[in-house]
Amino acid sequence: MPNAKRLITVVGLAMFLGVLMLAEEAIEVFGFHAPEDLFILEVLEIIVLVALILCIALAAFEGLRMWKYQKTLEFKVSRAAHAFQDMLDAHFEKWDFTGAERDVTRLILKGCSIAEIAEIRDAKQGTVKAQTNSIYKKSGYAGKAQLLSAFLEELTDGASVK
Repeated sequence: MPNAKRLITVVGLAMFLGVLMLAEEAIEVFGFHAPEDLFILEVLEIIVLVALILCIALAAFEGLRMWKYQKTLEFKVSRAAHAFQDMLDAHFEKWDFTGAERDVTRLILKGCSIAEIAEIRDAKQGTVKAQTNSIYKKSGYAGKAQLLSAFLEELTDGASVK
């Protein structure tokens, strides 16, 4: 798992080293003062540059770890979404839902109200109410809360959906 604290530290250090190099160059360009022993200054510049390159390499490494972690999470979410869809489809088949009942059930599970479902599906609220009644009758659940609870329970490991 990527380490945000390490990345922030490395970027902060790189910024500090960059500012240090910029300040040294500004002093040199504007001729504020030239040290008597240029060898020591050159050695310090080399040390700062090596440290800066190391910081960039570490930041790149941490960025690569974050990218890989993100791809892993995207894969897991995609796999979970497909598993949930497969579970829904299996129950829809078992309950012999029509296409409209399947769509309405998905909207119910998303938490939409009858009015919202009617608006989304461009249907009358009475039609949606009839479809929801059919859904509850075919599934054996009394309402939205029971249906949602049953799917949540199955997702979390207690296979209670009929």
